[in-house]
Amino acid sequence: MAPYHIRKYQDQDREEVMDMFIKGTLDHISPGFFYVLKQPRSFLLLLGGPGALFLASGSLLLSVLAFPGILASLWLVVRYPFNWYVDNALHTDLQDIRKSYLNDRRSCFWVAESEGQVVGMVCACLVQGVSGGQKHLELLHLSVRPEQRGKGIAKSLTQTLLQFAKDQGYDAVVLNTLCYNYPAQRVYEQLGF
Repeated sequence: MAPYHIRKYQDQDREEVMDMFIKGTLDHISPGFFYVLKQPRSFLLLLGGPGALFLASGSLLLSVLAFPGILASLWLVVRYPFNWYVDNALHTDLQDIRKSYLNDRRSCFWVAESEGQVVGMVCACLVQGVSGGQKHLELLHLSVRPEQRGKGIAKSLTQTLLQFAKDQGYDAVVLNTLCYNYPAQRVYEQLGF
């Protein structure tokens, strides 16, 4: 394993960070599609749709052709939120990383670097509108290059963020992850989430 170190984002990291963010996010489309296929509603749609079409039209060919059409529709439905998320991030917080995460002491953006290349990233910002006067920090955009996964990089990035939260006096760190992203869930659970 090549050694890596965690440091704050620098402007020259932008191209590698954008590439890793886009590819890392879009890599979730296929697992998301297979997760959706396993859901009872999808089974009902995939089997019941062509069956109902056959009963209504009496055409076996039409009902057989409906199956790939339904699969393609499900693929597009699953793909849409990931594409939207990438597009939204690229036009909001990731459009100007320095302004979004580094100009304000309450937020930060870190990268993991190995052999001169950025291999991981995570950022954090203050959660707006938390009741009770508490300060919450949100973990965002955690991503590690596929060939570097399993080396503890995500855990180190998250620990760096947790130390930042502690040093800044945050009351809690919050995050969201996909229900089928088991590797990320394991990392977060190991760290007490």
